[in-house]
Amino acid sequence: MRSSTNRERTFRTLAAAAAAVGALTAVAGPAAAATGTTTEFQASAGCVTTDIHLDPAAREAGWTVDCADRRYVFADITVFAGGVAHSNPQEARWVDAGDTWQDLNVYPQTTPAIDHLCVHLVSYVDPTNPFEQPQVIGHSCI
Repeated sequence: MRSSTNRERTFRTLAAAAAAVGALTAVAGPAAAATGTTTEFQASAGCVTTDIHLDPAAREAGWTVDCADRRYVFADITVFAGGVAHSNPQEARWVDAGDTWQDLNVYPQTTPAIDHLCVHLVSYVDPTNPFEQPQVIGHSCI
């Protein structure tokens, strides 16, 4: 009988905790939505990629990134030759609010020849913050 009493007490405690969390969510939810949170702001602002140019035959990888806010933009490129990853060049720079980063890279020919390119673009508010999740702003593979 004692174990069923403990289970009932545990159930009542968990139910009360769930009700309290639900009440806090109902009260805080609309207020937080009205004022906006940092996460919502970052998702709606920052940078967008308007073009990614990939041409494996010409060994070219390029992009155009427009930023509404000052962001640190990181480009991770993977060059494939003979069906395997050959190199992984990377570029990064600060892009000011209202500015555009347009870049075009031509990579040296490899043996076997370059047959595939990938570009992955992310942006950061503070690249020195190890807890900040980067915002993915573009990705393409050809």
